[in-house]
Order: sequence, then structure tokens, then C-alpha cells
Amino acid sequence: MQRILTVLLALLTFSVSAEQASGNADAWLERMSQALNEKQFKASMVHLQTNQVRPLIYLHGHQDGEHLAFMDHLNGPFKSAVRIDNVVTYLEQDQPPYSVKSSRIPGLFPPIFAGDIHRLDDGYQFVLGGRSRIAARMAQLVRIVARDENRFSYMVWLDTETALPLRIDMLAGEQLLDRLMVIELTLTDEPPVLLLEAARREWPATIETPSVATEANWHFGWLPDGFKETVRDQHRLFGANEAVEYVSVSDGMVQISVYLAVAGQVELPEHITHNNGTAIATARHGELEVVAIGKVPADTLHQIALNIRPGDKTEAQSQP
Repeated sequence: MQRILTVLLALLTFSVSAEQASGNADAWLERMSQALNEKQFKASMVHLQTNQVRPLIYLHGHQDGEHLAFMDHLNGPFKSAVRIDNVVTYLEQDQPPYSVKSSRIPGLFPPIFAGDIHRLDDGYQFVLGGRSRIAARMAQLVRIVARDENRFSYMVWLDTETALPLRIDMLAGEQLLDRLMVIELTLTDEPPVLLLEAARREWPATIETPSVATEANWHFGWLPDGFKETVRDQHRLFGANEAVEYVSVSDGMVQISVYLAVAGQVELPEHITHNNGTAIATARHGELEVVAIGKVPADTLHQIALNIRPGDKTEAQSQP
């Protein structure tokens, strides 16, 4: 009897400890979201991918209620991006600058990191880890663990002083797919001078993608838990005469882009570099050609592309 009571007490203690650890992990991620929106800082980083190391500089600040940000690639051809509130302008070598509507500079931190972190609850669980030293600063590890095999897991180290992310690893099991790591972090009381100069400049007007009105004539027969449509439209790709259906789905952590067109009429994406967890899947449904691209396991993308269904989703569900 004494042994049974001891075991039950141990299980109860473990349950309470796990719940507290989860709650603490939530609190850390909420602090991170607040920090990415409110802190003014400069971060020197390296982005590690298979056979590739990309040094970056990222600056963030705010002025007169507007968010300001700048990202610069330090190796290879000139490539940078400037964010003035909800407009991002891209500056690339041998290309005229262009602007798009966006609340974040893509390709750095997942956008959800600066938003409602609990949008990830359906697909991930948060687990508090240990502490380590990164960029000469103490960092707290938070694991963002996939609930199923349809997405990757993440390990995020947060600065214990500011809660800003210092390192983000994307993992397939134990295999490292992608790592973003800060090597120097500088906090400022005022926006960095470069951002103030960028805010005073006139940038190109945002590009409006040529679009045509459309009614949904297909739907997803299957999506992993937590994935929802974020964008659906029909537009003409630059240089093409035929309209292409485009849909973006996201679980908050990653985005999957799906392109559909009549086979042979429009050139869809065919090649993508497989060095950072990004995969591509194609499928054919009669005359409909499907291409899906995203940072999820290849089998997940394949199932999404295979399970495209014709007709309106409501009508399809009502059929026996």
C-alpha cells in the first residue's frame, strides 16, 4: 500500500511539474512576442543551412507609431529589405526596387513570433528546457514540439533579459534542417539611425498583382490539424496570359503555397532548393495541375496535393 501511494504521489508531482513547465513556456513565448514588437535593437546573425552560411544584419525600431525594420544579406549579391510599418521594399542587385504590403520582412523570424503565439496550440505543444549561453548572453530554451508527423519541431532560445530570440533550430526528429543564430545583440533607446533615414525616403508604391474575379471551384480534401487558408485568389502570373489559382495555408508557424492551373497553359514552379527543409510536391487531377511548396515533410505536401477536390467544399461535404 505504501508503495502504491508513493507511485501515485510521484505521478501527481510529475503532472503538476509538467503543467507548470508548459505554463512557463507559454509565458516566455508571450514575452518574446511583446519584445519583437516593442524592443529597439540591432542583431547580427548567421543563417545556417545545408552547405550554406548566410550572415545577416537585422534592425528594428519604431517612430510615430510606425514599425521600422531593415534586413541586409552581407555575402553574395546585394540583397536587403526595408519595412516601413505595413510595407516592405526589396532592394536587390541589378533589379529595380519594389514594394509589397506585408507586416513583416519574410524569411527571418516566423511571423507568429510577433503575434498571438496561441495560434500554434492545435499543431504544437510548448515545453520549457534548460538554459545556455548564446552571443555572450544567457538564454532560455523553449521547445515548440510538433503534435504529429505533418510538421517539423523547433527549439527556440530566448534572451533571459529581453526575451528576444537568440537562436531558432528547425528539426526533423533529431536532424537539424535550419538554424538562425544571433552572434551579437545590441539594445537601443532610440531607433537606429539607418531606420530613421529609411523612414524619410520615398519608396516605390506597392505592387498590385493583376487579378480577376473568381469563385472557388475546388477545395482541400485534407489538411493537417491547425492549417487554415490565409489567402485565396486567382491572378495572372507576370509574363503569363492565363489565370492561376493561388492559395496559402498556414498553421501559424509555416506557410504552404499551392498553385493550380490548367495543365500546359501556365508554367508553374518546378524547381526549388531542398537545403532548408523546404519541399515541393506536384499532382495531376484531370486537366488540373497542382504544385505545393512549403517547409513541411515531403509526405505532408504530397498528401495535400493529392487531396485537392473539385467543387465547392460545402457542396462536397453534403454529398453522401
